[in-house]
Amino acid sequence: MNLIQSSIEIIRAGQAPSGAYVASPTFSQYGYAWLRDGAWVAYGMDCAGLHDSSRAFYVWAGRTLVKHEDRLNALLDKLAQGETPDETDYLPTRFTLDGDLGMDFWWDFQLDGYGTWLWGLAEHVKLTGDTALWDASVPAIRLTVRYLAALWSSPNYDCWEEARDQIHTSTLAAIYGGLIAVRAVDSALVPDGLLEQIRTYTLEHCLAPEGYLQKTHENPAVDASLLWTAVPYGLVDARDPIFARTLAKIERDLLVPGGGVYRYAADTYYGGGEWILLTAWLAWMYVELGRIDEARGLMRWIEAQANEAGELPEQVADHMRDASYYPEWEAKWGSPASPLLWSHAMVLVVHSLLDKHT
Repeated sequence: MNLIQSSIEIIRAGQAPSGAYVASPTFSQYGYAWLRDGAWVAYGMDCAGLHDSSRAFYVWAGRTLVKHEDRLNALLDKLAQGETPDETDYLPTRFTLDGDLGMDFWWDFQLDGYGTWLWGLAEHVKLTGDTALWDASVPAIRLTVRYLAALWSSPNYDCWEEARDQIHTSTLAAIYGGLIAVRAVDSALVPDGLLEQIRTYTLEHCLAPEGYLQKTHENPAVDASLLWTAVPYGLVDARDPIFARTLAKIERDLLVPGGGVYRYAADTYYGGGEWILLTAWLAWMYVELGRIDEARGLMRWIEAQANEAGELPEQVADHMRDASYYPEWEAKWGSPASPLLWSHAMVLVVHSLLDKHT
């Protein structure tokens, strides 16, 4: 089985005519397009040289966001008048494949996806030189920057759609990464001082007494999404002592010896298994740090999790944090998501990096 080829085929099959990527074509709750997942799938396709697929996603994302500009303006008017928005006032974290709003409940107020799509668009333009796409996307970029500038310090759901009352370090990193990527292309699109405010807040409020980045402004645990603070978003450097301490704690608390990576130690979603995409992220980090053999070991573990059709799941149930929760989730939503397009995208990302070390 060629996992790279099967990953490409699965992603191609999961891209709608609109350009949107479905999160998972078979899982009951993932038949939508997330900005976060989609941007990472697009980046994976960019890493594989399949820029047409990635471009189609960014065209969809820009068109979708502009379609909902009235919703953003109404929200900003409420904030300007000192009113507390309703949960339904915020821009959603997921859309239908045609770019409409979903009608069923979801944990929608999530900011990280909005930073992520900005980062991904800027990377796509940098890789391809497609300035026409950037120019066409400026209305959606402006809209997104306004949204993030108004709300970046607000508690919101994290990338796992949990903890609405917290300010999440990895969310701040995604916002920072998206805005700094936009500023690198056109500094006039990002308000002066905003990036510095976000970084200062993070280092003042999201640092544990032991000197590592913590999960939220109040939760001293680590979360594997903290890897994003260094790669790719650059809130801290991968060799900064702060990140070195963070990485060491992630390895101690969340890495299964010879296996994969948990989201966080208290995870109970489907029992809290090892996540494919986070294992790939740790491999990416190891490549950045020159720990190539360890990166290859993690990728071998990932490849061993694919089924006969070359499909990778969201998470693996071999070493669950608390298996007693698995039946509850299975009864609610069925078996864990497989294939998950984001898992396959991260395979493409890491293999593109490892190919440079052959």
